[in-house]
Amino acid sequence: MTPKSIHGSTSPSYDLDADVDAFLAGVGQTMTVQWDKLRPTPEPPPPPPPPVSLQVGSCSWDDLHEGPAEEDASWAAFDAMAPVDTSRKVVASNRRLSKEEREKLKDEQQLAEARESIRKRGWSEAEVKWRSWLATRGHDVQVNDWNLHKYVEGECTPPSRDPWFLNAHDRPVPDYEAGNDGENEEDAPAVTNILSEPIAPAWRYPPPREPKPLWCDVDELALLAHGLGRRTEGYYWRQTTSTVQLELKLPPGTSARELRVSMQPTRLTVRVGSDPEPLLDEELYMKIYVGSNTDDDCSIWEVQDKRVLVFHLVKWHRLAAGNVRDASKTWWCKCLNSEEAFDLRVPHAEYYNEKEK
Repeated sequence: MTPKSIHGSTSPSYDLDADVDAFLAGVGQTMTVQWDKLRPTPEPPPPPPPPVSLQVGSCSWDDLHEGPAEEDASWAAFDAMAPVDTSRKVVASNRRLSKEEREKLKDEQQLAEARESIRKRGWSEAEVKWRSWLATRGHDVQVNDWNLHKYVEGECTPPSRDPWFLNAHDRPVPDYEAGNDGENEEDAPAVTNILSEPIAPAWRYPPPREPKPLWCDVDELALLAHGLGRRTEGYYWRQTTSTVQLELKLPPGTSARELRVSMQPTRLTVRVGSDPEPLLDEELYMKIYVGSNTDDDCSIWEVQDKRVLVFHLVKWHRLAAGNVRDASKTWWCKCLNSEEAFDLRVPHAEYYNEKEK
């Protein structure tokens, strides 16, 4: 080999064949190359098959396999599987629940178990909601068709429109919510709890009593004979040695707010509402002591049973006032000037016994 000039310099000459022989001689002693076991060159993958054209109508649902029959033994593996309880909530065990959370979780589980137990009896969804709610109530309430939605969460169907309820009973129940109050319509069904026990209030209002006629127990003949008072169709009065009790008949249902009462020493006036015609406007036979609200001996009036007005009149002439010396001077032979006086000229002995009453 002739030397070559590189950048103006010359390199020494060497024998390439001798170097290759020396390298192969040294390498051949340390490694053995098995030329017959070298990895062959992989062959290229075969080309993909041509697409198969499907003809419409070549297959149908009848060609599908229906699977094993129901009595096949292979279904036994699925029957042995235990049903999964989806009503219980899974709570992470690494977190400790508070008391409120444990109570809430317990209530939800009990409610879910109760709903599932009731649903297995074949009741409708509306009745399941109704009975599960009623079982958790702490006190009895009056629940009916028109206020059922206030106590049941979600959509609820009243029994009068529930198909299950109508099928269980031969005849339909009238819809009380619609107001079908016919002449021959039956009363609303009684509200019962889950044990079919009627729900009723612990205390009932007493039945209304018919009031007795006014002054039915007054002996009018004895009053006239003793000169103690008088009973008429519109009023009744009775006296003692210091007071006069006058009772005036009112229209039924009249309250004290509707009355306009005027008490003067010698005159009484009573009006009802805005009626221009007074119910009573009479002069008294003798003078009375009107007084004021701060006086214990003043004359007052009150309404009883919304049908009678009672005057408690204090006589002006009385022994307690010190303006008379004899009790006979306090006797009234009549209450109103329009009345007829008693036939007695002096008070009866019974009149003096009335001072203690």
